Amino acid sequence: MLEDYNSRTKKSKALWKRAVTLFPGGVSHNIRDFGMPSCGSYPPYISRGQGGHIWDVDGNEYIDWWMTHYSLILGHNDPVVKKAISDQVEAGHHFRIPNEPQVKYGEQLKEVVPLLEKMRFTATGSESTMYAVRLARLFTKRKLIGKTLGGWHGGNDALTYHMGHPYSDAPFYNGVSFDYNNRESLDEMLKKHGKDLAGIIVEPVIGAGGGIPPEDDFLVYLREETASRDILLIFDEIITGFRFRFGTAGDKLFGAEPDLLTLGKAAAGGMPLGVYGGREDVMALAAAGAEGGRWVGGGTFSSHPLTMAAGLAVLKRLREKKKEYVRLNKMGDSFRERLNEMLQEMNAPLTGTGYGSITFVSHLTKVLEGPLKTPGQLGALFDHDKQDIFQGYLMQEGVFGYHGLGALSFTHSEEDVEKTLAGISNAVRNMTC
Repeated sequence: MLEDYNSRTKKSKALWKRAVTLFPGGVSHNIRDFGMPSCGSYPPYISRGQGGHIWDVDGNEYIDWWMTHYSLILGHNDPVVKKAISDQVEAGHHFRIPNEPQVKYGEQLKEVVPLLEKMRFTATGSESTMYAVRLARLFTKRKLIGKTLGGWHGGNDALTYHMGHPYSDAPFYNGVSFDYNNRESLDEMLKKHGKDLAGIIVEPVIGAGGGIPPEDDFLVYLREETASRDILLIFDEIITGFRFRFGTAGDKLFGAEPDLLTLGKAAAGGMPLGVYGGREDVMALAAAGAEGGRWVGGGTFSSHPLTMAAGLAVLKRLREKKKEYVRLNKMGDSFRERLNEMLQEMNAPLTGTGYGSITFVSHLTKVLEGPLKTPGQLGALFDHDKQDIFQGYLMQEGVFGYHGLGALSFTHSEEDVEKTLAGISNAVRNMTC
């Protein structure tokens, strides 16, 4: 199907042939084949990035919407972040001993996000959500955790379940779920399991489940219902933190304050970071020897000096760009509006969802008559096979993304937006020929 793409990516093809002999499925993260084997092809192997663009090993250029899984809100190869990392490398790239940048970065985060009364750093988001859940269980002395259908919170056993329709997989360990933006679904779960729930974890804007924002004060309602039952509320802001504003989204944009919070991605500009923190009385259980506590740690690469140095530089740059968030979010909102108008005119079974600078384009089993409001609604209509083919055709058009597309950075231009719309139009036409 992708003859043009395959003909100009010979080096990527050779690397893919080697990779499949080494890694299950050819990759070290399940989604990093980007659905290309479904198209009889393979992912491009990237050699460099600059701003909002990347180049593969064959020299082909792509408009990058993936942006390191939405981490690079400053764009690829930001000079200030790059220099901070380089300067730290000169001093030593890792010690596994407390370092000064760790303290400075923690102070800066706490200043911007006062919810982080106490915090700890990890190397990944999966670790951070795992430890946040463990603290909730220790603090409440309950075991059950609630999450949303379609919610992705990393690859730990506590939370890796009910991610894809029909949500029939069993949790690895003590988990239940409800449909986001669906008060009846939440009420039903609380009625049945409320007394046993240690915590409920949600992304303020559902990520892999479709880029769906909260509606009708849903997060406010969730906060009220969890507080009344002494259930800890955990906001997973690994994607949303520092993505829509300089700080977190749940409390400032959607009016609900959690007990615990996780951060990552944009907060360190592409370096490996996870943060978990929040209420001091809950976080106290992470301290060694705490009464009622158990091991809630980090890892060899937690508080890595290169990540801490990069994080400090990222916060400095984002503080300078605080006012630019309005422009960036409007750019994303305008793009989705134009995208959906175009898809409607083409009578195409696709829809664009998202919030601010994040946009998902989902291929559905039928043309949609109204807006999507819940991950469950999207999951029931989602066409996985055609989604992969659509993304493959986008790559052939020089547009790189996943979940249909991805996220804008401060470095993307209006020209990038126009080329992306044209690429999507061509991809849809190629699929219907």
